Amino acid sequence: MAYYEKRGESWRAQIRRKGYPTLSASFDTKAEAQRWAAEIEGDMSRARFVDIREAESTTLAEALKRYQSEVSAGKKGEKQEKVRIKKWTDSEYANKSLASLRSSDMAAYRDAELKGGKSTATVRLDLAVISHLYTVASKDWGIEGLTNPCRAIRMPKGSKQRERRPTSEELKTIYKLAADMNPELPVIIELAVETAMRRSELVMLRKDQVRGKVAYLEDTKNGERRSVPLSSRALALLEGLPTPIAGGRYFHLKADTISNYFPLVCEKAGITDLRLHDLRHEATSRLFERGFTLMEVASITGHKTLAMLKRYTHLSPHDLAEKLG
Repeated sequence: MAYYEKRGESWRAQIRRKGYPTLSASFDTKAEAQRWAAEIEGDMSRARFVDIREAESTTLAEALKRYQSEVSAGKKGEKQEKVRIKKWTDSEYANKSLASLRSSDMAAYRDAELKGGKSTATVRLDLAVISHLYTVASKDWGIEGLTNPCRAIRMPKGSKQRERRPTSEELKTIYKLAADMNPELPVIIELAVETAMRRSELVMLRKDQVRGKVAYLEDTKNGERRSVPLSSRALALLEGLPTPIAGGRYFHLKADTISNYFPLVCEKAGITDLRLHDLRHEATSRLFERGFTLMEVASITGHKTLAMLKRYTHLSPHDLAEKLG
């Protein structure tokens, strides 16, 4: 027998049936509560009942703590995900049970964050943590009766793709001023433009990974090995560095230090709206402009899909016009 009670802005449904545990859940409307109760009672009648007591007794904060320990710890983006998890555990939803967290909660969070000025990418990544948590809790932890609260909501549309490409003069100025800040910095920046390698891949590059005209990367963002052909300019830049001991790393700068230095160099040069990651965009676009095929570029840059590759590619309209004749 199901009982319904209005509590504030929500409706609480409770089911009591002989031979089964007492169950309860909260919903935005009475109609949703009635549908839930009808489904549960129907499952009980057909001996298909799913015990959701663990889902009801586990709070979002508790689940996220386990998720961080068991799942995030194995990710390359552990540091960034840890920040997002803390944001959720400090939120008003932290003490809600996994069973009671609703799509309306996620939609409210989405709208509040966007209204507060957060980028669509940030909001999507925040919601992705919750979505993956529910997948793991259901499939790996065996918590029954879960409904992913992110599945039914509208995700914010992706942010506008950046089309900012540095000019040759801007790059020359950046190389010169970067050298004043740290002698390794201009080499790293120019290698990013020459190779399309990521910041983390460059700072971890070792001499024993460079064989002939190819850099064999072992630890990439997506976890897959990648071979990056090196231009004559890239080879010259590496050969101009002090010889690493025992085939060790070329650079001593840390990834975060490079990210902090780059905007300072741009500010000093009077260059606006240019980010470090734009150099990877620039390198990728140059590869296409030099006539490399889609598969060849993907092999060099490590992009897995055409959609991902397209997002980072902006061909020069002037060069395309020249090809038209």
